[in-house]
Amino acid sequence: MTNTMLAPAPAAPSAPAKLYDATRLWSPADAGVELSVVVPFYNPGAALRPTVERLVRCLTDAAIAFEVIAVSDGSTDGSERSLDGIAGVRVVDSRINQGKGAALHLGFAAARGSWVGFVDADGDIDPEHLVEYLLLARDGGHAGVYADKRHAASVSASSPFRKLVSTFYSTLVTLLFLLGMRDTQTGCKVLRRDVLADLLPRLRERRFAFDLEFFVAAKAAGIRGFVGAPVRLSERVAGSTVTSKAILRTIRDTFVIYGRNLTGQYRPAVAPVTVIVRPQALSSLRSFGEAA
Repeated sequence: MTNTMLAPAPAAPSAPAKLYDATRLWSPADAGVELSVVVPFYNPGAALRPTVERLVRCLTDAAIAFEVIAVSDGSTDGSERSLDGIAGVRVVDSRINQGKGAALHLGFAAARGSWVGFVDADGDIDPEHLVEYLLLARDGGHAGVYADKRHAASVSASSPFRKLVSTFYSTLVTLLFLLGMRDTQTGCKVLRRDVLADLLPRLRERRFAFDLEFFVAAKAAGIRGFVGAPVRLSERVAGSTVTSKAILRTIRDTFVIYGRNLTGQYRPAVAPVTVIVRPQALSSLRSFGEAA
């Protein structure tokens, strides 16, 4: 395992995409890496190593060429040291706690695979889903596959409160954005490299609303082909980071995204149209003018 210490450069809160140089995503994927998996974490304690070990074991058993990029979002519990000795894993430490979205931006900037996925480190989502989602995305030619806890085949051991919050939030998202998907927030997804490279520069969210913003930007850019897949949610090994404060902040961030979407901030820039007039055409125009 290699441990990379990166301190984000100062930047305005409205433009976190500029915090990290993600231009690597525009380069071709490394031939030896099919899937890059980013695992963002903040003080996960004992849950981190079993989650990453399970992830590595599933990818190895499936004969998938992979890399795991574990991103500490300014953790203070020393959990990153628990990953020592796991082959195929490198740790990136931002040293500053900014949120899940910022940690994902940092991990994506280092990704080398033709597919890029991410999974929560809390231990409630079986990393084996990443194998299932990669095969589904690859064989189906999809832009990405996301965990959908409202899928008919999904199973959830979440508390009644978390289920209520999830239902409320997904309903709010449906009313505001009409994305055509039931669940944007479950932390397990596999995305095609070129799709992520296209959208990442337009994304600004640093916290939990990152996932929503990604899909809103994809719709604005006319990118389709995302498929929801079943997910099994177990009881969390680590304590939940979804506090009442985080819930209220996510709702606030959701309305900020709504405002950006209304003003067209997620639409791709339109390249100027260049008209080339050849000399022969100019000659014809002069002749036409003289004849008139």
